[in-house]
Amino acid sequence: MKRSVRRTSRKQNRREFLIKTGGALAAAAIGSPPIITHAAETVNIGALYPTTGSMAQIGVGCVAAAKLAVEMVNDAGGIKSLGGAKLNLIVSDVQSDTTVTRTETDRLISGNKLSAIHGCFASALTLIASEVAERAKVPIITGSSSDQLNKGRTYTFTPFARASQFAKAQLQMSKLVSDKPKVAVIFENTAFGTSTSNGLKELAPDEGVEIVMFEPYSAGFTDASPLVNKVKASGANALFSVSYLNDLILIVRTVKQVGLNVAINGGSGGFVIPDFYKNVGKLAEGLQGVAHWNHDMSDEAQKVNAEYKKRTGEFLFEYAGGLVAQTFMLADALERAGSTDPQKVREALSALDVSKGYAAMAPGGKVKFGPDGKNIYGRPVGVQWQNGDLASVFPKEDARAPLMKT
Repeated sequence: MKRSVRRTSRKQNRREFLIKTGGALAAAAIGSPPIITHAAETVNIGALYPTTGSMAQIGVGCVAAAKLAVEMVNDAGGIKSLGGAKLNLIVSDVQSDTTVTRTETDRLISGNKLSAIHGCFASALTLIASEVAERAKVPIITGSSSDQLNKGRTYTFTPFARASQFAKAQLQMSKLVSDKPKVAVIFENTAFGTSTSNGLKELAPDEGVEIVMFEPYSAGFTDASPLVNKVKASGANALFSVSYLNDLILIVRTVKQVGLNVAINGGSGGFVIPDFYKNVGKLAEGLQGVAHWNHDMSDEAQKVNAEYKKRTGEFLFEYAGGLVAQTFMLADALERAGSTDPQKVREALSALDVSKGYAAMAPGGKVKFGPDGKNIYGRPVGVQWQNGDLASVFPKEDARAPLMKT
């Protein structure tokens, strides 16, 4: 009798255990097919940035922004069409070097199952990275401004303004300080400097601007005096310096040291990052520039800027802010592709058309790629250093603050 009770008790305990755990055997015992669930697949996004070397100031900030953007996407539920798949950022340091960029891009692609890449911001590096990505058929989205990037490429996407557009904006902004602008153009001799400066030279006549000096220099120089003395002798009333951070700091300091009274438009590059103001201080006040992104441009941009500032102590600068937008563009494409396959992600990116949310954080608030991978709505925004911050001041429809007279 006791043995029979124990046997019955064992059967009941086993049945209760199987029911409670929802095991496949329990489901089969009541005639239902087993329910098999799979964990959502992780989506690998490659990130190519110089976190060491001469461009590290910008690269480190970009990586911080990339991590913030991935966190935002994942916290919002990941890629829902992929079962809530989380983005996984794989960062590679390209060391501010073109040769390293080539080997690192190849290593990143061959060593990981990537859906897409973003990087590198510096045109000289991005031209190489995009060449490798094109060959491997992996889409790359970038804040780099070189017009060369989209020539003959089908996997390269540029959601922001081109170098030629920056040039036009700078020329138009010169009329904010003089009815008859006489401009000295000095530029560092890399892809970024030459493409932007050539755009200035070509567009100046149509914009009614006289270029009285057009001078290249070797990036990374240590003495700006000979260059600035040439500017002084040219009779220019405006100076356009197409330079990355360290060169621009040296040029601005030298202009002030020699007592040259000239309006300065620092363009993009090093001019629009917090480190510029840290190094030149009040010498930056009133200086103008152009950017493909600024942190005051929309409610979304200001929200992201507040979080980035809380984490880093600095405002979200052009390249880093644009990178947050790019991450959301990739998330949008992945959502519509419903796949991690890079070819399908490329196809989805080519069909991107957004006018709201974080993916639309661009001047004008619209992003739609044309057949060449350029945003058909892409345009720059004119900015000015005001009270230690960058304010959007040009054109009128994008202005968030009045131009400060200097």
